[in-house]
Amino acid sequence: MTRPWARVALLTLALTLLSVTPADAGGPGTGGRRVRLEDEPAGPYVVRVVTSPTPPRIETLYLEIRVEEAASGELVTDARVLARADYLDGEAPPVEDQATHAIAPNPVEYGVHLPVSEAGRWEIRVQIEGEAGSGEVYFEERISRPSSLSAIVVIGLPLGGLAALVVVFLGLQRQRQRSRQPG
Repeated sequence: MTRPWARVALLTLALTLLSVTPADAGGPGTGGRRVRLEDEPAGPYVVRVVTSPTPPRIETLYLEIRVEEAASGELVTDARVLARADYLDGEAPPVEDQATHAIAPNPVEYGVHLPVSEAGRWEIRVQIEGEAGSGEVYFEERISRPSSLSAIVVIGLPLGGLAALVVVFLGLQRQRQRSRQPG
């Protein structure tokens, strides 16, 4: 026959292990990355586009863009790279900005933050203007709403598990003290 405190301890341990969930980070290049285009032809260029975080959320879409000359394979670092997001599921203003080396994690790539305003499908276009000419690539990206529930789960469940462990510990201490008292 198992003791009641052992059942509580096992239940607490099981709940603690089940509460482990991934946490989302914010900012460029955090929260997971996804290669959207790899060696995609764009006029005289070949383009790679990586998005983050994964999944992208409202206000947090970040692009890392690498541009190479298709003929030579040389990295292009002096082009004008423009990114644009157009909403496909209704009405929302387009978002457009120039990609720069300053915010890219890799200095030979271009980085840009597109603060999209709505959840749903967005068409992302990347336009390149350089010495070799111009090119464009595009892809569709699904943007998610920020989830407040995940923050509650990520923070609340481990704290609840810790509180349960404290209760079990105090219960065991009390039981130990009772067993030592002369009866």
